Amino acid sequence: MTITTIFLSFLLLLSGPATSESKLNDKEQTILLKLKQHWQNPSLSHWQNPPSLSHLNSSHHCNWPEITCTNGSVTQLLLQNMNITQTVPPFICDLKNLTVIDLSYNFICQEFPKALYNCSKLEELDLSQNYFNGTIPVDIHRLSHLRRLNLGANNFYGNIPSSIGQLTELRTLQLFQCAFNGSFPREIGNLFKLESLQLAYNENMTAAKLPSSFTELKKLKFLWITASNLNGEVPDTIGEMEALVHLDLSINNLTGKIPSSLFMLKNLSIVYLYANQLSGEIPMVVEALNIDTIDLSVNKLTGSIPDDFGKLRNITGLSLFFNQLSGKIPDSIGRLPSLMVLKVFSNNLTGTLPPDFGLYSMLVEFQVADNKLEGKLPEHLCDNEGLVGVVAFNNNLTGELPKSLGNCNGLKIVTVFNNRLFGDIPSGLWTSLNLSILILSNNSFTGELPQRVAKNLSRLEINNNNFSGMIPAGVSSWRKLVVFEASNNLFTGTIPQELTSLPYLTTLFLDQNQLSGSLPQDIISWKTLNTLNLRQNKISGLIPPELGNLAGLTELDLSENQISGPIPPQLGLLRLTLLNLSSNLLNGRIPTQFENDAYANSFFNNSVLCARTVEHQTSQCSPPVKTIDGNAEHHSRVGELRCISQAAASAAPDEQRCTDQATRLAQIF
Repeated sequence: MTITTIFLSFLLLLSGPATSESKLNDKEQTILLKLKQHWQNPSLSHWQNPPSLSHLNSSHHCNWPEITCTNGSVTQLLLQNMNITQTVPPFICDLKNLTVIDLSYNFICQEFPKALYNCSKLEELDLSQNYFNGTIPVDIHRLSHLRRLNLGANNFYGNIPSSIGQLTELRTLQLFQCAFNGSFPREIGNLFKLESLQLAYNENMTAAKLPSSFTELKKLKFLWITASNLNGEVPDTIGEMEALVHLDLSINNLTGKIPSSLFMLKNLSIVYLYANQLSGEIPMVVEALNIDTIDLSVNKLTGSIPDDFGKLRNITGLSLFFNQLSGKIPDSIGRLPSLMVLKVFSNNLTGTLPPDFGLYSMLVEFQVADNKLEGKLPEHLCDNEGLVGVVAFNNNLTGELPKSLGNCNGLKIVTVFNNRLFGDIPSGLWTSLNLSILILSNNSFTGELPQRVAKNLSRLEINNNNFSGMIPAGVSSWRKLVVFEASNNLFTGTIPQELTSLPYLTTLFLDQNQLSGSLPQDIISWKTLNTLNLRQNKISGLIPPELGNLAGLTELDLSENQISGPIPPQLGLLRLTLLNLSSNLLNGRIPTQFENDAYANSFFNNSVLCARTVEHQTSQCSPPVKTIDGNAEHHSRVGELRCISQAAASAAPDEQRCTDQATRLAQIF
């Protein structure tokens, strides 16, 4: 062989693979451009024929962000959230080395694309969050290499085919949020390599038990079957799922006890069994020491909170609310170093609260309301300044609010009404930076209202306490306030004009105080006010006609005061569902709009108030008579005679008083 022949052979050897790779690049790029044309999607406008097929060229299709290549060939199409509306074309499988197709979060509407069976190397298929419809084909097992299948959040219906249990390479199966009916095939239990099973929010499924075969999935780490019409008991064999990390069977109709074996799983981290019909006691022995979150709320659980929960040093959230649990909260739970969320409200818990809550952990939510708890709120609740909410209403708590709440700028909500708490409010609590709801009603708190409150405070309820002093003029700075309820306290002084400047106020209760003086005559900004209750104070003066301009006002109670003068006719323009002006010193005629049965009890005990009829427990107004000059006037003697006759019915008439009353009536009309 000559030197020339050897050299030519060497060149051919070098050029052969390069030529083959070039052809493959040309073919794959042609297919991708054809896909672009088929989908007609502007999001793929950067898919363009490059000037060079060199791998170093930035326009090469392997450098397009939606494409992943391995050894120069397309292996992954990652087209999630690309606004694709057209169907999946069969020629997509002409990309012979495809292992991953992700078309999630698009707008594709068609039946399951069986042409994908021709993608012979496909390992991951994600069609979730689209509008695929029809049934899952019974021969889906032809995608035999699949390791991950996600068909969730589509419009698939019918039965889930049992053949899905033949996809034995699956590690992840996601069939959540579809319109399937029937029951979950027990054959899913044959997927022995499965690590994640997500069947949640299939609300049309036939009510059925959790297939016991599922508990044979020894490698399963993630089990999610929320709101899928499960009933019956949780199988005891769930304790054999030794790899299980995340269990979510919430919002079903599961009954019976929680298996004691569940809390023996060493790898268990998340337990969501809330919103079922589970009963009995919570297992007392807990060896799943890696648990992060337990939510057993909204069930029918009885007994006490396990002491062993106090061993869960990694737990961040414990939710047991809306059950029938009793006994004391174990002190050890208050010392958990990672606990951030405690929700045990609406049970029958008794005893005192563990004193160390907040001392060892960054407590965020503390919700213990609606129990029978006694003693003080823990002093250290906000020591770590992460607290967002304190919800402790409807208990028998005593003592003062913890001083740590005065240095708690993250607080958004404090609701401690219906307790026996007392003392002044920590000054910093009023102005806590993020506070939006403060409800302290039905306690024995004392002190005065501050000039400033938190800028985001929208709801302040302090009814039935012993707050005193005046309503501060600084109330004008409470700009976000929507609800202000301060009934049955010891407030004195006048209602400041500044209170009428709150632009978002809808509800104002200042009844049963010792407020005096006149009502503000100029209403600055009460356009959203719908409820005004000033009952049982010492308010005098006239009713401001401007109240009639508050188009949203539906409830007005000014009863049991010393308000005088006529009822402004402007009030008749309001659409009041509740009106009470009783027990005042009002006079004159009731506006005609209120002379009906709906307001029959609105005007009691106003001695010189009158109406056309007597149904309103008032005098009947005298009819006008014509004078010589043609002007209408009421005959004062008619009123005088009625007054004398009424007085005679009960006691000797005070003739001078009756004459004065008749004279006033004549002047009014």
